Amino acid sequence: MIRKLLRRVVDRALVGPRPVVRPVAEPEGKWTDAAPVPEEPVDDLEVEDPVAGSLLLDVREPGEYAGGVATDALLIPMDMVPHQLSRLPRDRPITVYCAAGVRSYGVAHWLREQGLDAYSLGPGIGYFRDAAVPPGVRPGTRLKLPEGECDGAWAPAAEGEVIQQEGEQLRVRVRDEQGFWVERRVAAGR
Repeated sequence: MIRKLLRRVVDRALVGPRPVVRPVAEPEGKWTDAAPVPEEPVDDLEVEDPVAGSLLLDVREPGEYAGGVATDALLIPMDMVPHQLSRLPRDRPITVYCAAGVRSYGVAHWLREQGLDAYSLGPGIGYFRDAAVPPGVRPGTRLKLPEGECDGAWAPAAEGEVIQQEGEQLRVRVRDEQGFWVERRVAAGR
């Protein structure tokens, strides 16, 4: 309290009194009684079932994958979608899902602004509980990867965590020699 009072005294002594700011009166007739025109609603943005023939896009964070992932879904965390836009198809619809449908709604809306045919799955991951990845290769499963050729280059032995299964391959997240997270693809039977 005393410090605040001292600051005011010093401020007035050095700068002078503060100017008084009064609001400017609006001219008459500027405001109307007409209701504002609402933005055009996007009624068909949220769907209850995935759109037929669409790419499934999971926008949850990697730590959430342990609860299950839809089969053949593309996993891109919400914050990374703008950076991975080139991976998304422009020739078919995209059904975006997350844990409860909130993040997916925002991502689907943004994708539509970018010219893509995107929809948000309202129920979120709960829709896919029966179609989740089998327990043996669930995202989050820890693996020991041997050293050897991986993606056309030599890679040292490492411990990693499964991100996703794509057909007969697993996408695994490991730390490289410098401590950065990198992705390695290995055969599912390895």
